[in-house]
Amino acid sequence: MAIYNGGLDVSFVRPEAVSWYRIYRGFILAALILILGLVILFTSFGMTRIAGGFFVIIGILVGHDTYRRFKFPRGKGGLGVVEVDERRVSYLSGGVGTSISIDSLDRVELHRNLKGRVTWIFYGPDGRLLVPGDAEGTDALFDALVALPGINYSQAEAAVQAEGPDVFLIWQRNRMKLH
Repeated sequence: MAIYNGGLDVSFVRPEAVSWYRIYRGFILAALILILGLVILFTSFGMTRIAGGFFVIIGILVGHDTYRRFKFPRGKGGLGVVEVDERRVSYLSGGVGTSISIDSLDRVELHRNLKGRVTWIFYGPDGRLLVPGDAEGTDALFDALVALPGINYSQAEAAVQAEGPDVFLIWQRNRMKLH
């Protein structure tokens, strides 16, 4: 039986290798772009050398973005599914679904409990949305939260690496000061 992955037949490749590739594909792409840029930079002259420098910069930027995504909490195998569609985060579990608009968010937090489980909490004007950190599709939150000015991805990374219970503020809307 053939397994199709994005239009490619990968039935001859071990599932562990496909899983490894999916995790590290961003790093592989960044390395290839960086190597291509370095080869162009050191083996050519003139305007072509400038193009090689651009490839080096692009490779570094892709590598940096991939590293941030790698450290970001990823969900797999948990209860429920997270969907991000048109700037709206939805969480579906057990036939019940709730959602919140990214534009109406007041605060985003990550809570880590005693057992080490992470929960996303999105606060809005109509209440809050709780999303388990291991819910399927939570990796889509990385791209969705980019729209929030001043988002603190290092706090999300710290939540994943922390030991013991804690609350991590990922983003909060700037409040108007009365004085």
